[in-house]
Amino acid sequence: MPQFRDAWGFSKLDTYWTCPAKFKYQFIEKIKDEGSPAMERGQKIHEGIEEWLNGWRKDLPAEAALHFQVELEELKTQDFKAEAAWGFNADWTKRPDWFGKDCWLRAKVDAHYITKDRQNLVVIDFKSGKYRVPSTDQVELYAIAGSSVYPEIPNVRAEFWFVDTGETYAKDYTREELLALRKKFEGYVQPIYADQAFSPTPSRECRWCQHSRTRGGKCQY
Repeated sequence: MPQFRDAWGFSKLDTYWTCPAKFKYQFIEKIKDEGSPAMERGQKIHEGIEEWLNGWRKDLPAEAALHFQVELEELKTQDFKAEAAWGFNADWTKRPDWFGKDCWLRAKVDAHYITKDRQNLVVIDFKSGKYRVPSTDQVELYAIAGSSVYPEIPNVRAEFWFVDTGETYAKDYTREELLALRKKFEGYVQPIYADQAFSPTPSRECRWCQHSRTRGGKCQY
C-alpha cells in the first residue's frame, strides 16, 4: 500500500484536500506535473524579480515594474533576503538541510526582511494572475514558518503582492498567535501520513486533472 513519507508543504496539503488520489500520483508515484502556460509565466516572473533583487539582472521584469517598481526599490533598501527555502523538523525547528531525513515541513518565501526596530518580520509572496484573497491556511503557514526561523521577533506580517493587478493582501500576527496555530497544521497533516488508500474524490476539478481517465491518466474518473 502506498504511504507518504516525505516532507509536506502548503501545495502538498492543498493537493491532498483537493483529491488524495491526485496527491498519490504527484507526490508518491512522482508522475511529473504537466504544468501550464500560466504556471510557466508565473515562474518566469518570480525568477526575474529574484534576479533583480539580488543584482543579477539590470531591469525588473516588465510585469513587476508596471505596478511594483517603487515598492520593490523600497524593498531593496531593507536588509532583505530573496527566495528563502526553509526546512523544519516536526517540532518546528529550522533544519540546515532542505532534504535532510528529519525534514518534516518545507516552505519557500519569495522575500523577507526584519524591520529596523526588530519588532516585525515581513514575509512576502509574489503572485501572478488575477487578484484573489489568499487561503487563510496559506497565509498562516507562511507566517508560522517565518516566526519559526526568527523566534526572537515578536510580530510577523504576511504580505501577498499581486504583480499583474497591483493589489496586495496583508495579515499581521503576534508570535503567541502563531505558536497556537501550529497545532492546527499538525492536525491537518496527520491524515496524509496515515492514509494508505488515497482514494479519489471526483469533482468538477477532474476535467482539468492530468491524471483523469478522460485525459489518459491512471485515475478511474
